[in-house]
Amino acid sequence: MTTPVRRQYLRIHQQYPDAILLFRMGDFYETFDEDAKLVARELDIALTSREMGKGERVPLAGVPYHALDGYLARLIRKGYKVAICEQTSDPATSRGLVDREVVRVVTPGTVVEQALLEDGTNNYLVSVVADGEEAGLAYTDVSSSNGVSVAQMGLSALALELGRLSPAEVLL
Repeated sequence: MTTPVRRQYLRIHQQYPDAILLFRMGDFYETFDEDAKLVARELDIALTSREMGKGERVPLAGVPYHALDGYLARLIRKGYKVAICEQTSDPATSRGLVDREVVRVVTPGTVVEQALLEDGTNNYLVSVVADGEEAGLAYTDVSSSNGVSVAQMGLSALALELGRLSPAEVLL
């Protein structure tokens, strides 16, 4: 039997299976299960465990909420997609389980906070569509207001253009 917070975590994580879920619990963003093992390894933080039901212990790794930007930047630079799950009701006035929901999904190409970006470097989000020997390419730097650029080219030129842009993220 699992706890209500464990069921809540699993339900929310199921909606974002390809993202690391940073699950707000009080003063920490916690990760569980495989996410915890990955986060502990990638951020070089302690991997512990937490009881989540009658003797059931699950892997746990967490970071303080006030240090989120630094840890988030490290995960994004490594190419991870991160779902940030906040407490949406006040724990002091909530009866029972605190409401939580994902308020933001951050990927390498969607970062807009200057604190999470490398100075002097564009943060391109690129989309590529290939059809036979031709490719369409669209790109933008969502952290600036430069708009969207589009191009059509042969597949042989696509690799060169991607190398020139050095995108943070490519959508195919």
